[in-house]
Parts: sequence; C-alpha cells; structure tokens
Amino acid sequence: MKKISLLFTIILFGLAIVFISCEKEDQKDDENTLLTIPSAEDEALEDMLWNAIDADVDFAGAVMNAKGYKSVLDSCPMIILEHPDSAYFPRTLIIDYGESCETWYGRIKKGKIVISLSNALHLEGSVRTVTFEDFFIDEYQIEGLRTLTNNGYNDAGNMNFDVTLRDGKIIFPNQTEATREMDQNREWITGISTPFYWWDNEWLIRGNASGVHRSGKTYENTITKPILVQATCNFPVSGSVEMNINDLPSPVFLDYGAGDCDRFATLRYGDEEWKIELGH
Repeated sequence: MKKISLLFTIILFGLAIVFISCEKEDQKDDENTLLTIPSAEDEALEDMLWNAIDADVDFAGAVMNAKGYKSVLDSCPMIILEHPDSAYFPRTLIIDYGESCETWYGRIKKGKIVISLSNALHLEGSVRTVTFEDFFIDEYQIEGLRTLTNNGYNDAGNMNFDVTLRDGKIIFPNQTEATREMDQNREWITGISTPFYWWDNEWLIRGNASGVHRSGKTYENTITKPILVQATCNFPVSGSVEMNINDLPSPVFLDYGAGDCDRFATLRYGDEEWKIELGH
C-alpha cells in the first residue's frame, strides 16, 4: 500500500507541475496579447499624427505657391510668411491655428507649426525643418524637430526626400508620453506635376523608427513594405511594419491593407491575428 501511495503521489505531483506550467504559459500569452495590441494601436496612432503634420506642411506650401508667396491671414489656420529681405529664400512659414481650428477630417488643432525653408522644396538639396509651438492635434500635444532634405530624382524617376525626426514626443490626454526617433525616405510618386493642386499627392514611405511607447516599453520598427500615404485619406492605405517591442519574444506585424482608404489595419503576432481600428 505504501508503494501504491508513493506512486500515486508522484503522479499527482507530475500532473500539478504540468498544470502549473500550462497555466503560466497561458498567463504569459495573455500578457503578450495585452502588450501587443496597445503598442500596435499606439504605433498606428503616432504614424497617423506625424503623417497629418506632413500633410499640413505640404498643404501650406501649396497654398503659398498658389498665392504668389504672400501671407494668408483671412483663413483658419493663418499661414504667415516671413523672410529677412526681398529674397524669396531662406524663409519661414508659420501655420497658426490659434486657440482652435477645425481642419479636414474634422480634426481640431491649436498652436503653431513653424517651417523653415532653405530653398524651393522641389530643388535638389533644399532643406525643410519643422518645429512646434504649443501645438495640438485634437488632445494630443506634438513636440520635436522634423527635417526633410531633397535628394533629387531616384532611379524610378520620382523625387525623393530623406526625413528625420529628432526628440519626437506625443503627449496623450492623460499626460502619458510616447517618444520617437525616425529615419525615413519619402518618395513622391504622384502629384509633383500639379504643384498648385495638393489633393492628388501620394507618397511611399520607407525606413525605421525607435522610441518608447506610453506603456513604457521600448521599440524598434522597420517598414517591411513601403507605406502608401494619400493626401485624400486620413490613414495609410497600404504597407506593413515589423515592430520589435521590449519583453516580447518575437516581432509584431502591422499591416495597413491593400490600398483601400479605411480606418482599419491588421495586427499579427505569432499565430494570432486581430483587426484594429486606427486612431483608437
């Protein structure tokens, strides 16, 4: 009887270890899921906000071209042109949203975007820098230095630009913060032949980014399929990003789709897949 009892005890102990191990593994999977989805949603939101800023800056440049490089003060936002003398360049453009200004897609903005231009943007070697003064998109405050340098035409015959972001920060409504450093290339694939008409602009974006999400987790992201951004859409319409997030054993993949303008993207981690809504 003692031998049977001992054997029975060993079996129970073994089963308990297996059960605890499975429970821990399930718990770890749940923790990975809880980390994966918010990080991916933050990534999509941050990309959308930075792309929205690029769109505003491009739009202001198009307005200046159409208005013969004169300040536009009777609109919301105001676009203020400053230059030290009668020369067109270098110059500074200030997009002033004031205390509140509703722009396209219903976004409320306030504060200022300050744009410094060394020369006309379409000229090879020109440099555009962008900084912010108490600038908000909806309730998200934006900080950082964004620089765009014209590389001229690439082998595909499209104008392309190196884009960097330094000391980038988004402050969320609950005062949590996300930081970002970015090195990318923007290829202008549609719209360059119509400089006065901004709405046909399309860009392909390549490159990488790193930083800290508001969860406190560090990340390094690489664009694995060029992201297509259209002036007429509030969200990227195609492309994918590989996200390497601290504490996750394998990458997360964010896919913006096959070209439709919608607010949804697909998130994949291991064998799991989710559909997420951009901007939420």
